[in-house]
Amino acid sequence: MSQFILALHASHNAAACIGDGHKVLYAIQEERLNGEKNYWGYPKLSIDACLKQAGVEPHDLAAVVYGGETVLCRYHSRDDVMKSYRRQFTMLGRLRQRVAMPLITKIKPNFGHSALAEHLASSGLGKVPRIHYDHHLSHAATAYYGLRRNAAEKYLVLTCDGAGDRLCASVRVMGGGENKLVAATDWGDSLGAIYSWITFGMGFVPMEHEYKLMGMAPYASSQAAEETAQIFHKYLGLTGDEMGFARKVRKRMADVYQDLERDLRGKRFDYVCAGLQRFTEDLLCRWAAAAARSTGIRKVLAAGGVFMNVKANKRIAELPEVDEFEAFPSCGDETLPFGAYYLEAAKRYRDEDVEPLKHFYLGDAIAADESEQVARDSGYVVEKPVDMAARIAELLATGKPVARAAGPMEFGARALGNRSILADPSNQDVVRVINQMVKKRDFWMPFAPMVLARRQHDYIQNPKKLRSPYMMMTFDVRENFRDLIAAVHNADLTCRAQLLEPEHNPEMHAILEAFEKRTGRGVILNTSFNLHGYPIVRTAADALFVLKNSGLEHLQIGEFLLHKQPI
Repeated sequence: MSQFILALHASHNAAACIGDGHKVLYAIQEERLNGEKNYWGYPKLSIDACLKQAGVEPHDLAAVVYGGETVLCRYHSRDDVMKSYRRQFTMLGRLRQRVAMPLITKIKPNFGHSALAEHLASSGLGKVPRIHYDHHLSHAATAYYGLRRNAAEKYLVLTCDGAGDRLCASVRVMGGGENKLVAATDWGDSLGAIYSWITFGMGFVPMEHEYKLMGMAPYASSQAAEETAQIFHKYLGLTGDEMGFARKVRKRMADVYQDLERDLRGKRFDYVCAGLQRFTEDLLCRWAAAAARSTGIRKVLAAGGVFMNVKANKRIAELPEVDEFEAFPSCGDETLPFGAYYLEAAKRYRDEDVEPLKHFYLGDAIAADESEQVARDSGYVVEKPVDMAARIAELLATGKPVARAAGPMEFGARALGNRSILADPSNQDVVRVINQMVKKRDFWMPFAPMVLARRQHDYIQNPKKLRSPYMMMTFDVRENFRDLIAAVHNADLTCRAQLLEPEHNPEMHAILEAFEKRTGRGVILNTSFNLHGYPIVRTAADALFVLKNSGLEHLQIGEFLLHKQPI
């Protein structure tokens, strides 16, 4: 009997994953294969990679599943995205975006199915049964199945994003044999749409650069944040029972930008970012608290692109109504395939047999022969340490950043140690050094720390002992924050910590322990291994390309260390 399930997402940040009746076996974003960051379109290369890595032929598939009823799989470049926002200032553009497209998707909720079917046929999958699941149900499934600890226990599951299948948010109770939609918000009342439009108005790319506004927000004063937040509050609030979002104006939130721009005119850029962030946090916290009180469930899981806002996640986690909180890793639309897979596996096999995530290293591994070949042909000084962890710790302790491409690749937006640039976080100047070398990161954006989980309370405040293996929330740091100053937000002294247990990543954990043994500090700076504007590296060849085209001097590829100069 065919037991494998292939799942895909063919819109913004296209991706695919494949699994059996128990767990996801392999997952990858299309950007990692074609080099176009946040690629929008049919993920042909990802589908091919899923079948190859799992050793599966089309006839081995029980189903192809999609996390959404509406499909927008036509290719869009980054310029296309920007043009789609700009054209809404024209009469024709407004008619298209505000009237035509909403009408089409309402009349034809299965819009795009025929185009997707043609693509799948071209991949040899035309005869495999295709099943669609609702967009927000799929988001909820990522959080519930991916993060649950006990299938018999009930969880409060929140989803929030820009829009999907005519919704922008949902409240569900899942677990213990229950999957109940408690409340849902129409897409016209979208908090995510406001955030994306302000991202566009600030000169950044919507659906990609929202995090930059979040990073700027703490630099403004609390008074400025509150005053500016009140402008946003005039447009969007909550329903009477606070279980959903509700607009306070006639226009949909995707259509109010020109009004908002008028009301915000004259406000400093940092005030706008701070006000938007304060407004976002306030609404999400009131909504989450009301949902917890209404359902009586204090264990909260979350997914959808709005929950990529790690500072808002921090505030939700701190609510007195919440005992536990966790957001699915990289919970934008790139993880919809996970939700669709989970739903189909739970339906087709047994719900309780669907395994939660043990880690997020679900991509390509760098094989020993691949790393050796690339290292030997690199032209650089090649070393094969007997103790790789100790050798990397030695380099880090002397102030030298080390790039790492080893083991299976992480899925999603966060580098979790296997495709990372590592550094000593006690050296404030390392931020400047890494930015000059490779990252070209916006000057106000902080880097993040990777912390030994057993040492977390030496560095961060985590009274609820929340899990944080995927960098999905921030924490306040302790008084000794100078031990990790290069990985702390300068304005509010928070950090987006990855709390690493040995079972998450034994090799990276060993590096942290070796660094602790050498320096006494159980924390390392970790940022994604990529050139500015490029996806995170995938292969040994990708890693060597970045080394050659940056100021990086030291690189681990598998069992080898490469150095640009003899040391």
